[in-house]
Formats: sequence, structure tokens, C-alpha cells
Amino acid sequence: MSNPELYDDADKKLMQISYASRCKSRLQELINFAKNSGMKRLGIASCKSMMSYAPLLKKSLEKAGFEVYLTDCKESGLQNCEVLDGDIKGPSCDPAAQAEYLNNCGTELNIDFGLCLGHGLIFAQKSKAPVTPFVVKDFATNHQTLNGLDD
Repeated sequence: MSNPELYDDADKKLMQISYASRCKSRLQELINFAKNSGMKRLGIASCKSMMSYAPLLKKSLEKAGFEVYLTDCKESGLQNCEVLDGDIKGPSCDPAAQAEYLNNCGTELNIDFGLCLGHGLIFAQKSKAPVTPFVVKDFATNHQTLNGLDD
């Protein structure tokens, strides 16, 4: 079952950096990984509902020495009626615009901060930089997704 040939040199380097960056908190692991990778510019794509927390992550990353760009899912002004069928009113989440903004900022690693599942997928597809989750939005479990496994 083991097949080390699945990994090229770039994959192996990434795995080595990941191994060297392990830590007890996700925040410290993120900081260690980005520093060990030589990254300077980080992006945060946040859900609007998480915007009371996302600036705290931005501040922590800036304190660690990174240049950080933050964008929320509704700041582009896209309306639901522009992308969805039917008579759906109100602002739409816009993960493609979030990716475009962070791509234009030249980020080297982007952080999914509570984007809806489908929106996170679109964001990751359109992001030029690799994407890692930091917060997984799950209102049913107060964002503690492991708690939902015992149902």
C-alpha cells in the first residue's frame, strides 16, 4: 500500500517543513510553517460572520512578522441575483473575488477562515497560493466539527 513514488521533491520538501513546524496550537504551527518556508505575505479569506475573529488572527500574524491581507466574503458587493437563479435578494458571498484580491496582493499562503464549504472550494481553486483552513464554520457545533461526529 505504501508508495513513496507518489511524492516528488517539492512534496517531500513541503512534508519536511510541515514536520519541522509541528506545534501544539494551530496558530503556532501556521506561523512556524510560514517562517520555515520563507513566506512573508499571508492572506486571510474570512466569512463575514467570522469578522469579529479574523482581525485577531491578522494581528497575531503581523506580530509574528508577516505582511497580512484580510478580505471578507461580502465586501465585493456582488448580489445573489447576479449569480444565483431565482429571485434571491441580498449580498452574495464572493470567494472568487477574495481569491482575486489576495492573488493581486501577491500572497504566498492563504488561510480559509470559516468560509462555507462550497465557497471554500471555489476560493481554493482560484487562489494562486496554497490554501490552508484555520477555522471551519459549523454553527450546529459552535465551530467544533469533531463534536458532530458522535451524533
